Amino acid sequence: NQCRKEHGWAIGLSVSSPKQDEVIRRAMEIEVDGTKVFDSVQCTFNVLEQRPGPVLLDAHKAGMDIIIKEGLANGRVLKNPVILEYSEKLSCAPDQLALACILAQPFQPRVLSGAVTPEQLESNWKAEDLAQALREDQSLLSDIMEKTRMDSEQYWSDRSSLAWN
Repeated sequence: NQCRKEHGWAIGLSVSSPKQDEVIRRAMEIEVDGTKVFDSVQCTFNVLEQRPGPVLLDAHKAGMDIIIKEGLANGRVLKNPVILEYSEKLSCAPDQLALACILAQPFQPRVLSGAVTPEQLESNWKAEDLAQALREDQSLLSDIMEKTRMDSEQYWSDRSSLAWN
């Protein structure tokens, strides 16, 4: 608490596992001298891995800053047939749609893009306009999210088998 008061520090945690939601929920309960320890959480959430959604909304309502990593699921969403289909219908790039689906979530996340080239960053940047359209068309957002959702255990199993460079 002293560092918060004297230096304006905020404390966050980063989670990554099939049980992210459970870890976040337990972390939200941790207090020191009656003050919640964590101000923010960084979590994997994307159109494939949606399990943490409800706890992220709870964390947001509790005042925590939500930071999303792996929004493109290490590139896997760029080949997802549902994302490809809706990207074509909406005249946007698959990365824009996948990131927009995250940005449109009610827990108001910040999203790490993972872009490594100026072109990727420029494309990712356009996701915000699309996110606003999805916020206004909740049925479209729900449809995309429902059709892309994977079982969390399967998501993490697939992720663990990726060849990391």
